[in-house]
Amino acid sequence: MPDEQRYVLGVAYQAGPDPMIKRGADGGRDFFSPEELEKAAWKFLQNGPETGLFHADGTEGAATVVESYIYRGPDWKLGDVVVKAGDWLIGAVLDEHAWQLYKSGRVTGWSPQGSARRITPRSS
Repeated sequence: MPDEQRYVLGVAYQAGPDPMIKRGADGGRDFFSPEELEKAAWKFLQNGPETGLFHADGTEGAATVVESYIYRGPDWKLGDVVVKAGDWLIGAVLDEHAWQLYKSGRVTGWSPQGSARRITPRSS
């Protein structure tokens, strides 16, 4: 049997508000506009993409990012998720440990770590 590629592709962050989420656990409702999300995705690559597992120190290098892009459409059903124009996708090759966690269902997606300034969006 040939070696597994250990490649995964998924939505790193959805552009705009998710209509299924009315309020976050912290009482806020956070999201990026497509324009701001694109800037964040570009900055991720410019700063040297780092990956880890479960936001835990010491897990850096669990994946090597090989693709990072803003999806331009049309809507694309990817498993239980519908990828829309403006969404940020990341493709990566997982190390052996992360690959086993993915195959067992313990790793199910991306969770970008960073900081942002919360603002109240203007009505249009």
